[in-house]
Amino acid sequence: MLVSVIIPTYNRADTIERAVNSVLAQTWRQLEVIVVDDGSTDQTVAILKKYGDKIRVIRRQNGGPAVARNTGIKAATGEIISFLDSDDAWLPSKTERQVNLLQRTESSGVVCCVCNARMLYASRVVTTFQVSCLHPELAEGVWSNPADIIVDRFLLFNQVASIRREALSQAGFFREDLPFGLNDDYDLSLRLALVGPWAFIADTLVEWHEHSGNISRSHSKLAICAQTIEILQNINNVPYFRGKMPQALLRRRLRLLSFDLCALRMGADESAAIRALGRSFNLFLRGYRALNSRLPFRLKMRISKI
Repeated sequence: MLVSVIIPTYNRADTIERAVNSVLAQTWRQLEVIVVDDGSTDQTVAILKKYGDKIRVIRRQNGGPAVARNTGIKAATGEIISFLDSDDAWLPSKTERQVNLLQRTESSGVVCCVCNARMLYASRVVTTFQVSCLHPELAEGVWSNPADIIVDRFLLFNQVASIRREALSQAGFFREDLPFGLNDDYDLSLRLALVGPWAFIADTLVEWHEHSGNISRSHSKLAICAQTIEILQNINNVPYFRGKMPQALLRRRLRLLSFDLCALRMGADESAAIRALGRSFNLFLRGYRALNSRLPFRLKMRISKI
């Protein structure tokens, strides 16, 4: 089974070798590695030339990460599509374990497989499952309600997912109209979650590295919040997805996001009094989420053995 690995990159001369080398070191050998250079102006292109025919490099005018990923998808020939950002890395067994799990769960209609990731910040190390409050009792298995969870919260997706090509075509590719690729991974992950069940691996098989150019660090919380609302509403406006969308959970998430947006806008107001009120409102919302995350009846993964 051929796996197409797509690595979009832009001015990542300092990290691109780590990313490419981690893919070439995979224990699963049936790989095609497609690096889409999105108009780099540093030494990225020169570094990529050293790999020769071990990788395929597609150069294009700068259009953003979503455009670069879609360019790679269109050029890919594999039955499975995986993505890796050019400042992150995979552990050697990542692809083999995901492909094996996808093969074993084919009869269950599983559309993709996600694994856990270690997030390496300058001051702390956490896992993506911890951040998303996912605590599966099994080391791996079938996850039957991914849409319920992803409507409710964000899960790091691009670096940890291996996706069946036909499911990716059914869900649609990355949205290219989102500014700076903001939340395009959240958008695609939710659409894929509405297409069918997922497989999961609880082990950390990806290393995410904090970088000054990370999307989450270079855009305001207000912009991310507003974009998340737009994404949820946009997906729900598509009849195919609306019929599968957990509507009660969607309404709850949109209500909370609207509260967040209100608090953030108040916090950016010219009036000191309104800014203070906005900060207080934001602290209340953070406290509410912290409390809710600890409640025993909070929404959890529905999982089963293979």
